[in-house]
Amino acid sequence: MLNKVQLIGFTGADAEIRATAGGKALAVLRVATSRYTRKNGERQDFTTWHTVEIWSPGTVKWLSSRPLPKGSKVYVEGEIRNERYTDNAGLEHYFSKVVVAGPGHELKSLDRPEAEAAAPPEDEA
Repeated sequence: MLNKVQLIGFTGADAEIRATAGGKALAVLRVATSRYTRKNGERQDFTTWHTVEIWSPGTVKWLSSRPLPKGSKVYVEGEIRNERYTDNAGLEHYFSKVVVAGPGHELKSLDRPEAEAAAPPEDEA
């Protein structure tokens, strides 16, 4: 079975670095992708926002030391996860996110020209 997504887009804000109750570090990033169509000769843009959760320790550490500012062009490869929660009114809400956590998953900056900053270090297994 395969669950894989690849995105090239722009960050909507600086990455949010936080820790779980158990002390595991993660980073959350908002990435915008877009597409366009032409209708009656006019260009119409459609933007889709993606929530990206980064759990790979090496990538989280890289983001902590070299933040990606709002508007940075990035490549994201991960898996899609669907989640749900119940709000205070008892209504169920569903959402999707891209998770970067396993082998073959990655986050790369496409803006940085220097070779050592082009990609986070490989996580040690």
